[in-house]
Amino acid sequence: MELEKRLRQRLHTLPERPFWSRPAEKPDFTTNDYLGLIHDGIIHRILSEAPREWLRGSGASRYLGGDAFPFHEVERLAEVLWGRPHEKALFFPSGLIANLTFWATVPQRGDTILFDREVHASIRYGIRLSGATAWGFPHNDWDAAEVRLRRAKGVTFLVIESLYSMRGTSPDVEALLSLQSRYDFHLIVDEAHTTFILSQGRSWSETVGLNPLARLLTFGKAVGLVGAVWIGPDWLVAYLQRKGFGGIYTTALPPFLGWAIKEILTHPLEWEPRRVKLWHLIHQVRETLEKAQRPYQGLVGPIALLPVGQQPLPLKKLHPPTVPSPAYRMSLHAYNTLREVCELLGL
Repeated sequence: MELEKRLRQRLHTLPERPFWSRPAEKPDFTTNDYLGLIHDGIIHRILSEAPREWLRGSGASRYLGGDAFPFHEVERLAEVLWGRPHEKALFFPSGLIANLTFWATVPQRGDTILFDREVHASIRYGIRLSGATAWGFPHNDWDAAEVRLRRAKGVTFLVIESLYSMRGTSPDVEALLSLQSRYDFHLIVDEAHTTFILSQGRSWSETVGLNPLARLLTFGKAVGLVGAVWIGPDWLVAYLQRKGFGGIYTTALPPFLGWAIKEILTHPLEWEPRRVKLWHLIHQVRETLEKAQRPYQGLVGPIALLPVGQQPLPLKKLHPPTVPSPAYRMSLHAYNTLREVCELLGL
């Protein structure tokens, strides 16, 4: 009864979190299908064309009979698209599993991890498992990060996201480069929300000129499927393969999903018109909101955070501690129109 009492008391402090299916008849401003590959039936078509040999379950982890050729093809293509010399890629069933695995196994007791407090929960929970000293700093507060860097001991890691999934903001690249020139730390970048949406499908780190130790790219957002890859030096990926519990002890995805991811990655330039439409819409919405003097955060990519006003919006409402104060999260997609956005926001 003590457990029930404790949990019931905590329930009263937590916002409700119902499951939610997007109404099919209304424009989508919620999902992470940024390029519209799900919405426009591309994923359905690709899955329907999967070879019969891959239409099965995996039956085990990749280390216990669940491995299949498509996963190696995804890793190879990821290396071609996003890797640098002497780098390798390692596939995981999801970004959450990939983050938990990295942060629980690579940093060690005696090391230091600095993290922007807006990083994904999978990073924060993984950090707890590492045994390393961990310090968060306020979102994009690089002065506060520098104070922590001065006190860091052991091997030091600093983790950021290329596009923060709740605020829709990105790091200050110049501030990061300045810190890298003055302090010795390993930069780790979670690129989940920019994977495949930038010109030619390039990685965010490459585009902005950063040189991180490792990058996480995921396939559950713009790619429209599931899974993720860590990309980093061959010795780091070899360590993750031998020590990373998330891959070792998780049943592998069905191989047809690996095959479908491979099909999307094989032709990165095929999706360029969709990227152009997406970024044109982002620019239009930003201009429209500023002209209408409507407050917002983000929109350096396809995510905007809108404050809660008197008029409720048909959007996902976020609550603390996910965000500092209640707000709506709006996601833009290549198939949305400016007219739909204006109707949604009453502009």
